[in-house]
Amino acid sequence: RRETMNKQGRIIYLLKDTATTEIYTEQIVGSVRCVQETGIRYFDRKDLNNSMEKIHVVNYHQEIEYNGIKFTCYNAGHVIGAAMFVVDIAGVKILYTGDYSREEDRHLLPAEIPPVLIDVLIVESTYGVNLHEHRPEREARFTREVNDIVTRGGKCLLPVFALGRAQELLLILDEYWDSHPELHDIQIYYASSLASK
Repeated sequence: RRETMNKQGRIIYLLKDTATTEIYTEQIVGSVRCVQETGIRYFDRKDLNNSMEKIHVVNYHQEIEYNGIKFTCYNAGHVIGAAMFVVDIAGVKILYTGDYSREEDRHLLPAEIPPVLIDVLIVESTYGVNLHEHRPEREARFTREVNDIVTRGGKCLLPVFALGRAQELLLILDEYWDSHPELHDIQIYYASSLASK
């Protein structure tokens, strides 16, 4: 929970648009619920309201300068509003990013490659040494498994992160359902305020 709050803390001062603000609010409200369940209080609703005033709008490709340090924001392709930053300190260009994806999917463009030479790269690397199955094979395996389960009367419960992956899985299932009329009577349900089906 602490790690999640740290990730949310990065969002707080960087981006503000309708989607980002709604997602940020949803994540913080969820964290407040966790606090209520555990009794450990890092912040409350007053802190949430105060933090909203500190959010500054930063558009992709916009350069901001603070104390001689320049920041330029680029699409990270990870989730809606995800950003990476080129930080220019005295001519040294640092690319800083958390999660990113260079693979285009149904609802997101891939991460951009900034049009400058990077001197230092700071990147999240959870899957840095993993080879992933190609998207078409991965999607075919996923839809085949779901189809096998539901056509024999079973139910699929897919616990996925609400932001990004859930939307992508809904789009994959929608396409699959559209091309398989035998599934049209089988309903898909999604329980989250960030997406609905």
